[in-house]
Amino acid sequence: MNISAQVAKSIGRHFVSMSCVQDPPYGAAKILLFSGFVADIAGEWFYITAGHILRDIESAINAGSTFNHWRLGDQTAGNQSNNIAVPYDFELKHWCVLEDSSTGLDYAALHIGGLYRTQLEAGGVVPIAKQAWGDYISKHDYWVLAGIPSESISYDDKNNITAEFVMIPLISDNPTMSAGQKAVNRFSARILEGSDEVVKDIDGMSGGPIIMLSKASGAWKYSVIGIQSAWCPSTRTIFACPFSSFAKALEPVVLEALSQCGRQRD
Repeated sequence: MNISAQVAKSIGRHFVSMSCVQDPPYGAAKILLFSGFVADIAGEWFYITAGHILRDIESAINAGSTFNHWRLGDQTAGNQSNNIAVPYDFELKHWCVLEDSSTGLDYAALHIGGLYRTQLEAGGVVPIAKQAWGDYISKHDYWVLAGIPSESISYDDKNNITAEFVMIPLISDNPTMSAGQKAVNRFSARILEGSDEVVKDIDGMSGGPIIMLSKASGAWKYSVIGIQSAWCPSTRTIFACPFSSFAKALEPVVLEALSQCGRQRD
């Protein structure tokens, strides 16, 4: 197995898609599929994606759209159960969203517990552990973006949504390229030349993890360094929000919530 296949198999265990059917007030219904991944924060599972996805859904709901048939897809983790994803009862109030386009903040997290966690575990999903929370300023050999582009999605108009999980090589940019407050809250990279043969448009990959690969003592290691947020098609430049800072900020909140639950049980 080559390094690309090994990385895809490893990252695929953490990757979970989120899909639904949007019924707008006018026009035909359409299938939506979002990229994201699962992380372990203080022993609890959280689904991580881009905050603007939730804001866009909220705006569409306010404009009259309804969203149905929500699913969490664990096929990249190895679940081959007739390509059937995990049914999910979507509620905006259950999400923690930190999104501000003026400052570059673009985060969303959903606690995954109970039956959802049990089903994803049964499907082979493994959360990103704290030791694999990396940062974009560390020395590395490669960066890659993982996700599902919208251009690869198809639907049988019944139950099954099929899509292609891809990994795109990146070339890191100077982290000071972004101006103002955005320079603190996000970093950039360029999609490697020739990748348009694999993916022409990365729409749909928002929320996917940016992976850092490094080789030490003959062994490859990977860590998640960012969450895909936006991109500039003309220059094929992506913009991502650092992951570890968000995860570390959530830790004390989760620990306090667990402590409160413990006190209530006592």
